[in-house]
Amino acid sequence: MVPNSANGWYLSPRGTIRILVIFAEIEYDKHPDKDPQPKATERWPKGQLPVWKDQLFDPFPTKDPLGEVTRYYRDMSMGQFTVLGDYIDRLVVIRESEQTSLRDWSGMAWEGANKFGELHTAHGLSIADFDMWQEGGKPGLPKVNKPDSPHSYDHVMVILRNSSLTHGQGSTDAGSAGLLYGHPSDTQSRFGAMNGLPFEILKHEFNHLLLGSNNFHSGGGNAPIFTGYFMAVQGGWSLMGAANSSLLTCSGWDRDRLGWLPEGGRFRIQAHDAHGNEVNGDLNPLAGDTGIYVLRDFITSGDALRIRMPFLPDDVYPQWLWLENHQGEARNSCPKDKFHYQGMTCVTPAVPGIYAQMQVAKEQRSGADIYGGYADYLRPVPANGNYDRRLRGDTITFQCLWPGPTQPFLVKHNWANPLTGWQDQEFPLFDQDGNGKLTRKEAITPRVEIFDGKMVDEGQYLGSSRHAFTVQGNRRIGMGTNPSSANMLTLACNMTSEQNRGKAPDVRTVYLNGISVELLEQRADGGIVVHVRSGDTRIANDVRWCADSIVLPPLNGYHGTALTLAKGTTLKLDRSGTPTRMEQQGKNGADHWFSPPTKFTIARDARVVLERNAKFQLANNSELHVMQGAIVQLGRRAKLSVDPGSRIVLHGNAKLNAKPGMLKKLRSKGKLLELQH
Repeated sequence: MVPNSANGWYLSPRGTIRILVIFAEIEYDKHPDKDPQPKATERWPKGQLPVWKDQLFDPFPTKDPLGEVTRYYRDMSMGQFTVLGDYIDRLVVIRESEQTSLRDWSGMAWEGANKFGELHTAHGLSIADFDMWQEGGKPGLPKVNKPDSPHSYDHVMVILRNSSLTHGQGSTDAGSAGLLYGHPSDTQSRFGAMNGLPFEILKHEFNHLLLGSNNFHSGGGNAPIFTGYFMAVQGGWSLMGAANSSLLTCSGWDRDRLGWLPEGGRFRIQAHDAHGNEVNGDLNPLAGDTGIYVLRDFITSGDALRIRMPFLPDDVYPQWLWLENHQGEARNSCPKDKFHYQGMTCVTPAVPGIYAQMQVAKEQRSGADIYGGYADYLRPVPANGNYDRRLRGDTITFQCLWPGPTQPFLVKHNWANPLTGWQDQEFPLFDQDGNGKLTRKEAITPRVEIFDGKMVDEGQYLGSSRHAFTVQGNRRIGMGTNPSSANMLTLACNMTSEQNRGKAPDVRTVYLNGISVELLEQRADGGIVVHVRSGDTRIANDVRWCADSIVLPPLNGYHGTALTLAKGTTLKLDRSGTPTRMEQQGKNGADHWFSPPTKFTIARDARVVLERNAKFQLANNSELHVMQGAIVQLGRRAKLSVDPGSRIVLHGNAKLNAKPGMLKKLRSKGKLLELQH
């Protein structure tokens, strides 16, 4: 039998499972000073069960679940996965004096529960009620929806009030912590809960059992020690999201991976046409998948669009742009379809709109290696774009969320960097020790920025209203917008080192593609109408492009051109002020470059037109290579500006049609080279 991700890793992502919960606290009778939570909170009084004990799970199936976790899985799975639970109705007290170590969190709690003599839950359930699935489910293979003989708990969850597992920490694994009332478990988990119901880490760890190991960390649930596809640890949203997530929902990738399709759905990824007919939402615009699409609310309908990034070679990580319509809790009644902390006054709320992420690799859903690959395979694409950032050089106290010290960073409008810049929902790296090498230890949490002199203190890495694409705001993703519709550079790395040394299978070239997505209408029912195009190659605004390598293929776009610069616009090729490598790539005065100069290649037979007064500028040692058969046509008063150290290289019969005097001046200064092949 061939493994398939829709069957789940160690647990099935469909059907019904019931979890047994043990609430426990530690009595530090030998070393009271070691108690991390000596003063109990109102949410969990000392010596008692937490006040939110009945808010976790529904014990029995209902049409409208009230338990926070039960409701979450109903909403995310579109009703295909029911997660119930009940708890032992007494608090387990673990005495420090009776333990050789306080690290076996599950084992200690199980041992304490066994002292009660027999299983007694809040709703009078027995071991049989917690045994719906046979033990021994294999990764990717169908799970057997029958009880074990003798019985084994499907999952036992320990939640501790005051252990060394502080709030938001936890872990999960297959197997048992011994015998609980004479029976083992198939899987188990344990969590710290000092400050309330530990929803984020609870769902993160439980979802490991559905999706895979630590290499499936994504959507705000990754950590610097785990290798991801990008230099920075990513935020965003997914089943594997946690403390650093923006939205707390699943992603379109999650639903596709687990086979959580809408009832009766015909496609892996579905959208609708303008007349309401279901259509395939998995698009390749350069193969003709263009036109008008309607995305209904993602949470309630399952609609999404996924756009394949073209031109990437077969030996590098493939990429897809996901688009989801999140209408938010106020419109779809989903408690988790909102930003993580938007109830706090400093956090701007999630507004109804299109939320975008880029998928890297992680596409294999069946076969022998479906649980391989790296973490952070989803990168958010916020509507406010990507920018170079610089530390201001001081430390201040931020006020939003949890007041404390932070390093503010500077952002400017003219530092826009749509192809390689930092975005809000990731943790940027800076060479803080000045040693010419970046590590994730030098990342900062983006809390306070000064954008063109205006201070913004809102913890934007956890989500901001400006991150949604809306009809009234930023409504378009295209070749010349920020963010861009192009693919992204990847750099698989861990805390300190690159995995591929900047070579394949990492993507080290940005391929411009002429694809655009424009929001046309927000309907009264929440549906958003979008227009997906190819050949959208005319750029009508100033743009700054930076990347190790940029390639313009021979696109057949506006008036047959691969690229048209509209009247009066400027295209600036510049060196990225955002790192694209962990090792230094040269000196920048007293500082280091962590990106090479930009090399922009106009591919064979591509045609570029600069309309009247348009300007093509090369800065910071950038190079423009015009390959054989390619043509660059300058209109009236269009300009080529080549800064010292930069140059234009014509290959073979490539043509640069400009005023003879302009070309002569560039040649005389060594800024225009002609190579014969």
